[in-house]
Amino acid sequence: IIIADIEDSEFSQEALVDFLEETNIKFPHIVLAQSVLETGNYKSEIFMMNHNLFGMKQARIRPTTALGTSIGHAYYNNWKESVYDYALYQAAYLKNVKNEDQYFEYLGSNYAEAEHYVRALKRILRKNKLEELFEEE
Repeated sequence: IIIADIEDSEFSQEALVDFLEETNIKFPHIVLAQSVLETGNYKSEIFMMNHNLFGMKQARIRPTTALGTSIGHAYYNNWKESVYDYALYQAAYLKNVKNEDQYFEYLGSNYAEAEHYVRALKRILRKNKLEELFEEE
């Protein structure tokens, strides 16, 4: 993973979609749904204060872009560093995940703290038609 100089840019879901495509994140539509769920539609304190899109805790044994911990979660200079940290997370733990079913299974058993996390993600995906945002034109 190569992390380029990150210019701080204003956050929008459209900018996030573009950045997820740029960084070649696995299953970007699911990751986008995670950002919606984890941030309460981009309104949570952890997102607003920590620039943390995914409810990530500070990594202890893998490379990270997090600067430390605040409000019990990792914090970053900007939202793009949060995306890079998620890419580092995927590279460290999800390299053998080949399809959406495996990805959802991993999220449900290893990532989520909420009991119905995967069900909530699938509902967000359907309701907001997030997969369509990543389809080739």
